[in-house]
Amino acid sequence: MVAITKFLWLALTATAATAAAIVQRDVITVQNDITQKIGPAWTTLNNDINGFPSSGSKGAAAIQSDFTNAIAALDKTTADIKSTGSFGVVSSTTILADIQQLVPTFLSSVATLGAQKASWGNIPDGKASILIQLRSVEASMSKFLDAVFAAEPILLKPSGLAIKAQLTGAFNTAIAIYSA
Repeated sequence: MVAITKFLWLALTATAATAAAIVQRDVITVQNDITQKIGPAWTTLNNDINGFPSSGSKGAAAIQSDFTNAIAALDKTTADIKSTGSFGVVSSTTILADIQQLVPTFLSSVATLGAQKASWGNIPDGKASILIQLRSVEASMSKFLDAVFAAEPILLKPSGLAIKAQLTGAFNTAIAIYSA
């Protein structure tokens, strides 16, 4: 009886340790998604947007491709967040800090696109294409931030809401510019 109890205790302890390692690995996956996928995708997008209109049609095509990559990175990270479940306070703080570091790049990209409306008019279907891309990336960004908000502890939810409000305002402004 004692041997069975010890065996069950060891099995339960091993299972709990394994489960903790899996959750930690998932949080690390989310952190890596943000720093190694979303960050580089948006940096490339921002660089290409800043290079337009002097980059011409070739730059416009690169921007369209960059949007696709940025949306894919956001969608993949959203799926990883949902499969991870809730974040602890420390993990959530790190994730929010990683996102906050990217906010200037997000804002710069969207604001620069807003300022480039006239230049996109010189590209066939340029304005319409950018409007579609802005709406698509805004939807993916919103789902991503909603997933972060759902996974973070209540203590940190105001930080997540502040980031979402800031980015939503920027996207709404750019979408309104291209909708007019």
